Amino acid sequence: FTVFAIFLCQLAGHAQTAPQEPGAAKVVQESERPAAPIQAQDTLKVKIPAGTPLEIEAVHTVQSVNVRPNDYLSFRVLVPIRIDNVTVIEKDALVTGRVVEAKRGGRWGKAGKLSWVMMDVVAVDLSRVPVQVSKDTPDNRNRIRGISHGGEVAVRTAVLGALFPPAAAIGVIGGAFKRGGDAVLPEGKRFVVYVTKDTDVTIP
Repeated sequence: FTVFAIFLCQLAGHAQTAPQEPGAAKVVQESERPAAPIQAQDTLKVKIPAGTPLEIEAVHTVQSVNVRPNDYLSFRVLVPIRIDNVTVIEKDALVTGRVVEAKRGGRWGKAGKLSWVMMDVVAVDLSRVPVQVSKDTPDNRNRIRGISHGGEVAVRTAVLGALFPPAAAIGVIGGAFKRGGDAVLPEGKRFVVYVTKDTDVTIP
């Protein structure tokens, strides 16, 4: 009986001990290949000096009758800007201006007016580099005037008054409806603008 009891105890102990699969004791498995470290990309900072000239042209035709103050005007760069053999402003880069004054041709032959200030140009790193019309002039404006017919109206009224005084009133009324030409910025109109201040551009 004693021998039989010992045999049962050994059999029960063997049944409770489950065989372990290889590697099951490891809670975290090691990766077969370690991941390669991420390397930071090298960059180069290039300074665009103040006063650097840019040749630009108008992208669209703009008439003073169709715009309002604070509307934006689009120009593009004609010649890329390279510093130390590195392009910092590309050809066709966007240059932005902002309308300051826009008046259509008025009665009595008064000419229309269009003026704007230059704002900035987009560099190769998509930063905006401030630009202005002149290196020396504090008034950062471009101006265009339409064709004035004021002199024509005045002469016509004077001639009618001299030849036939009652017709002077007709000349005055006609002059009131004679409008001057609108100011027009034609597509392709070229300008030179200048970088306002030293500006760093990041080149990868």
